[in-house]
Order: sequence, then C-alpha cells, then structure tokens
Amino acid sequence: MAKRNHRPYDIKHSVDGIVACVLGAISVVLVLGETIMTIRAEGQAGGMAGFMGLSAFLLAIVGLVFAIVSWKDEETMDVFKRAGTLLNTIMVIVNLGIILLGIFG
Repeated sequence: MAKRNHRPYDIKHSVDGIVACVLGAISVVLVLGETIMTIRAEGQAGGMAGFMGLSAFLLAIVGLVFAIVSWKDEETMDVFKRAGTLLNTIMVIVNLGIILLGIFG
C-alpha cells in the first residue's frame, strides 16, 4: 500500500475561521445579554442595551468578513470556516431584524 503525502490529522484549522467563531459567539452573548436586560427593564433598558446591540451587530459583520477571508486558505480544515460563516450570517440577520424592529416597530 502506497504512503499518502499527508495524514488527516496533520491538517490545521484556519486561524481566521477560529477568530470568526469567537466573534460570532461574543455577538450571541451580547444579544442574549441585551435581551435579558431589556426584559428585566420592561422594555426601557436605555443606552446600555443599545450599545450592546450595536456592538453585537458590528462584531457579527467583522466576524463574517473573517469567515469569508478564511475560505481562501485551502489547506486547512473546514469546520471553523463553516461554523463561523453560519453563525455570523445568522447574527447579522438577527441584529438587522432587531434594529429594523426598533426603528419601525
């Protein structure tokens, strides 16, 4: 049996994909914190909740950029690339929904 050039466990994870996943997770935590804060304040949370929401939105956008850039590296595993892309896309949509609900609702 011929030897392979590389073994599956020699393939590394994408650093940009890992960064994208971390930024997406922080965005999720901020949105959950914002939601809990708003529920406790009965809809009158104020500036801190707005700051958390805007921060979550910006982190999700930056995370999505990192996720897209991570797809250029073909010699790394796809796990964090896919997770970061999916998580940040969902968070951008959720944050846009919250912002639009706040403006027009």
